[in-house]
Amino acid sequence: MITPIAALALSACLLLSAALPALADSKSYRQKAEAQMDYIQSHFYEAKASRYHGKSPDKPGGLTYSLMWENGVQIRALVDAMRYDPAKYGPILDRFAEGLQKYYWDPVGANPGFNAYCSGPGGDDKYYDDNAWLVLGFEEAYQQTKDAKYLKWANETQRFVLSGWDDKLGGGLYWSLKHNSKNTCVTAPASVGALRLSLLNEPDQRLWGTRLRDWTTANLQDKSDGLYWDNVKLDGSVEKTKWTYNTALMIESDLTMYKITKDPKHLTAAESLAEASLKQWQDPNTGRFQNDAKFTHLLCEALVHLYAVDHNTRYLNAVRRNAAFATHHVYDAAGGGYWADWNAKTHKADEEKDLLENASVARLFWMLAPYADSGELLTRGVTLAGQGRDAQAEPLLRQAADSDAEAVEARYRLWKVLGRENKTADAAAQQAILVQKAQDPALKTRLEAVGWKG
Repeated sequence: MITPIAALALSACLLLSAALPALADSKSYRQKAEAQMDYIQSHFYEAKASRYHGKSPDKPGGLTYSLMWENGVQIRALVDAMRYDPAKYGPILDRFAEGLQKYYWDPVGANPGFNAYCSGPGGDDKYYDDNAWLVLGFEEAYQQTKDAKYLKWANETQRFVLSGWDDKLGGGLYWSLKHNSKNTCVTAPASVGALRLSLLNEPDQRLWGTRLRDWTTANLQDKSDGLYWDNVKLDGSVEKTKWTYNTALMIESDLTMYKITKDPKHLTAAESLAEASLKQWQDPNTGRFQNDAKFTHLLCEALVHLYAVDHNTRYLNAVRRNAAFATHHVYDAAGGGYWADWNAKTHKADEEKDLLENASVARLFWMLAPYADSGELLTRGVTLAGQGRDAQAEPLLRQAADSDAEAVEARYRLWKVLGRENKTADAAAQQAILVQKAQDPALKTRLEAVGWKG
């Protein structure tokens, strides 16, 4: 049964009303999210300036404060945090949002918008995607606070985003004021922002949401696998890099259309994109998504939102596996925070960390906070198995094993339960996985500690 705070978090974030079959709030995920927010506030935030630094530690000659892309992630992390502790995070969110208006918003010109940096009015360094992320943040802030200023800012920022549309290439939004290319990283979040505004009593935005979604699908989707390319230049040439966040926002667009229309074709489209994403980007051995957190946290969010609708634990487990990889291999246990490089490697003690990655990781843990992690699932499953309730223990142990590539204890317990249930084929499959895992000396030692004989 979903807890009230979990329901609040998901309804505010996606504007979807489906109830979630979550076990309980995960203290583990929530504690990690809170620790991450504390790390960000202590290492990146400058209270007197109401702004964040982009790097920690700052390097000589670098920019003093964060860029708007980083701000777009951090404001959403603050909204996520506020759902759980409004007294602590509400004032921080408010000061930060006011600071964005004071230092980054450029009111000059026919189409006011946010500068990429706090460079003052009359700037020509604006990006439509930076602004599209702020639309999503302001929408979520309004959902959480009901403060009308956030809805006002969302609409004003969306006007700048949509000013990037013209008829060249049949439509689409430019990436920057240079008008060199039209990019999925603009059109996809702008579609989601428009559709969500339509649910917030801005009905005219629905047409924009569908127009942007349809243009992106027609011009930037690889029909061979369903995933989305990066951009198309004005000469018609397509840059075919596939980033996780581009497809993620198209999943979100389809999900929001499903919320609006209840037409199952939109849910089917979202599920198809999710399956293609898992096939393309998740390492089956480690659980890590390709790309770093600044991109992948948005795919994780889309998968969690999809799970909220269709209750397919495959999507939730995929996100938990990615989060587990971060905990095992990207977290700086000595100094706190997360490295920008998500490769499993040894990091230098003085290696720089950045706000963009750390805010993205904070969002990853906040989106998982309504759910139990692998360790909590294992504890519940072992308890039930110990009571002779193998049928009830099995799904919990399976989720625990599938939620962390290194959760060998959970997989061992699952294997034992399946054996007692005479599920021979399934037990054999789990045993084969255990044999493979035992090739790692550290995992083998852990397996032997719970009774594995090899």
